[in-house]
Amino acid sequence: MNYKKLTQKVMLAIVGAVVAVLIYDAYAISQGGTEASISSQIIVLSYKQPLVPCLIGWFIGLLMGHLFWRMKPNKDTISNGIDKIQR
Repeated sequence: MNYKKLTQKVMLAIVGAVVAVLIYDAYAISQGGTEASISSQIIVLSYKQPLVPCLIGWFIGLLMGHLFWRMKPNKDTISNGIDKIQR
């Protein structure tokens, strides 16, 4: 299995999902007002369950740390000039 191509497809699916959520939220606000927005529902949930935003913040922090943490040089980072081979 070619994981590099699969990763590109997963990245595209994530971007597509975010765009779909944004489009839905704009539509929900236009039809039902701000009370129908995803943001409004999340705010209400966070007042009822304060642990939810805390856990979401931790999850996002761990995810971003995983995705953007410095990694060892590989052929992609070297060939794109991001990393230089040290001798």
